[in-house]
Amino acid sequence: MAVKTFAIVCSLGFLISGAHFGTISVQAGEPEMHHPKGWTFTMPKGDPVKGRAVFDKFSCYSCHEVRGEKFPPLDKGQAVGPELSQMGPMHPLEYFTESTINPDAVGAKKYRAPDGKSKMPNFNADMTVQELIDLSAYQSSLRPKGVAKSVTGEGKVVAVVPESQEIIVEHGDIKGFMDAMTMGFKANPTSLLKTVKAGDKIRFTIDTDKRAITKIEKLKN
Repeated sequence: MAVKTFAIVCSLGFLISGAHFGTISVQAGEPEMHHPKGWTFTMPKGDPVKGRAVFDKFSCYSCHEVRGEKFPPLDKGQAVGPELSQMGPMHPLEYFTESTINPDAVGAKKYRAPDGKSKMPNFNADMTVQELIDLSAYQSSLRPKGVAKSVTGEGKVVAVVPESQEIIVEHGDIKGFMDAMTMGFKANPTSLLKTVKAGDKIRFTIDTDKRAITKIEKLKN
């Protein structure tokens, strides 16, 4: 414990000193930032197999179902998080890291307590950095198993984004594929982008391999 505490103190000292000396002058009037322009946080590569063991060690299966995995049965009374096999293709690796160490930042409203905070337990004092890296890699590697080639959902168009060729949809539960959420899907063909606008209620078909909307039927608002 003393070694861990010392390491944390050293890390905090480094961060504080870095914040104090935020810029250095290479030449007069030409400050150079310690971090490169456009810098973003990226996780190192982890081991999904070891990450699965971390998932088991911290009994994450008590609150999260993972379709296709043989964990102990989900505790229905404690199921306070989303099914995870659907999540891997939907988010960057760092999303899973943040969802573990700061779930208040990313948790959907349906999984929050009345005070608005996530119901997820805090593991920050018990999980090592390497365990966090491997757990994030495991979650990111998950893919739904046994899903049909195409599925149908219903929802409301939140936005149409031609730049990314996406339609953002607030949709209900798509059984066996995805929980109710707001999600951006590629339009394939792209001509579908011109058929809807924000506020439209739609029934849509998704190619589950490409995670793209392939067909849209407008519903009455």
